[in-house]
Amino acid sequence: MKCLTKKQFEKAREFMYGYAQDIDFAMFQYYFENKPQEQVIEVLEKYQNEDGGFGTLDYDFCFSKSCLKQTESACRYIFALDVPETHFMIHKLMKYIVENYNMETGEWDNLIVSEVNDFPHAWWWEYEDKEKALPKNYDELIANYNPNTNSALAGMVMKYRRYVPEELAEYIKKVVTDKIMRSDSYFQYGMMSDLYFVNALSDENLKSELLKKLMGDGKLFDLLDEGWGTERAHKACIWINSPNHPYFAMYKNEVDDNHTKLIEAQNEDGSWSPNWKWGTDEVWKDVERRHKGLMTCNFLWSLFKFGRIESDK
Repeated sequence: MKCLTKKQFEKAREFMYGYAQDIDFAMFQYYFENKPQEQVIEVLEKYQNEDGGFGTLDYDFCFSKSCLKQTESACRYIFALDVPETHFMIHKLMKYIVENYNMETGEWDNLIVSEVNDFPHAWWWEYEDKEKALPKNYDELIANYNPNTNSALAGMVMKYRRYVPEELAEYIKKVVTDKIMRSDSYFQYGMMSDLYFVNALSDENLKSELLKKLMGDGKLFDLLDEGWGTERAHKACIWINSPNHPYFAMYKNEVDDNHTKLIEAQNEDGSWSPNWKWGTDEVWKDVERRHKGLMTCNFLWSLFKFGRIESDK
């Protein structure tokens, strides 16, 4: 089985030390160089605003104030770090998440805010000033529910329930669960968020049931874009995130192929690059650098967990 060589790993390390954004560099050190969890959390805290939300961490728009799409990106670091529920950052964050939930739609308000349009951003995150029609009943709410971002935030509610009224937490859990179980098809971006929700559940029986519905038919990788690319690879590494995953055996060929292609796709500077682009060349130069740091850290960690980095032994 092809592995990332020690030389390739050192090139990636050099890139992380020289160019990655501080939070991704801190995560690299946490994964590979025993950086203490609390020191990484201190880096992440710098991106939290007074209202409890986060800015700057979604690399598809350049906006430092809070919105829930930015906050979802912070949540992914929080999941990876398993930040203790007693940490004050979590207390502030959960207040922001709870305050922005809309029980009438079953979703969160302010995924993006109008000010995003005043800063460079990917065209697919253009804010549109239009009011969402309220569902006439619960069945319509489930039919209209969009798991993208919403289900990841629901995962935070499951992980840090002590900050959420019990009735509200159960309602959010029911909405996401019902959406998954009633759906006949899934989409790649929603799948990303659904899995954050499922992985945060404490009920192992429910978790197993939902995972079976989401990926037990053997067609998980069919959701991805045609043709291999680093965007596709990023999702694959999140979906089957460990050789201990209950569905790794079912998707082993796809996972192995993805890791082989990653090893072959490493850039000369040691990084991995996004296979998309937005904005002017000047804007994209900085955005791409930040994307490369995030991807390089995440891909190295996935390769390591699956034994695809050459060992010193």
